[in-house]
Amino acid sequence: MTKNIFYEDLQDAGKFKQLEKRLLGESNLPGPRANLGAASTFADAFGSDWVTGDAWELLVEWSSRAEADAPTDDPREFLPFCALQAMGTYYRYADSSRQQIILERCQAAMNDSRWRMREAAAMALQRIGEQDFGALRSLFDAMMGKASALEKRAFVATLAHPPMLKDAAHVLYALELSEHILDEIAEGKTRYGTEDFRVLSKGLEYALSVFVERAPEAGFRMLAKFAVTEDKRMQKIVKSNLGKARLAKKYSQDVERIQLLMNA
Repeated sequence: MTKNIFYEDLQDAGKFKQLEKRLLGESNLPGPRANLGAASTFADAFGSDWVTGDAWELLVEWSSRAEADAPTDDPREFLPFCALQAMGTYYRYADSSRQQIILERCQAAMNDSRWRMREAAAMALQRIGEQDFGALRSLFDAMMGKASALEKRAFVATLAHPPMLKDAAHVLYALELSEHILDEIAEGKTRYGTEDFRVLSKGLEYALSVFVERAPEAGFRMLAKFAVTEDKRMQKIVKSNLGKARLAKKYSQDVERIQLLMNA
């Protein structure tokens, strides 16, 4: 197996400044799309139990950089973006105290004002979930009762990850969690009209179709439940998912049935 290109630099704390300069140079920032390939390769370098104390402290330091030190669309933002994903990879090999820090950093990033850091949180959690779905489920269940709109968005964005949805039980959990979130919106427990709600709604407008595609019976039953509401917020979410090709092409009859319910 080819050795990770970041491995040597991560073995020697004396090379961390050089490593930082390299990542900043490869960030593709400012720009619309960060260098996801470089971030993924860096994160992959933490996929073993070799991680030194210095390398762990590097992740802790980088992941804690706030917007003032790593502004949106600035090359410096790429460092916490990479570090959080690396923490997700390392979770499996970390001791319990480090695992707790990793989950705390992910939760903080879910609420970050920087959209790219919110994406990093979901990507890190996906790495955790691929290795240990139980840990992911325990985290989300513990948070759900008091979860913010941005945290709920992180839940569905994380779960809408095909490699984690090969297990039918994982898909059903994603649908159950999504239905709970939708119920709270319908009951007025989620503040409407805020930017945070807009972000949550955007997430729900695509993620549900990913889950429904893999469990159509339960999934379309859930969409039908919210299709009959007069709540325009809910109608927008349902309509958007019905329009996704993964449902419209594969389950055209079910989609038409739900559309008829909405127009009744």
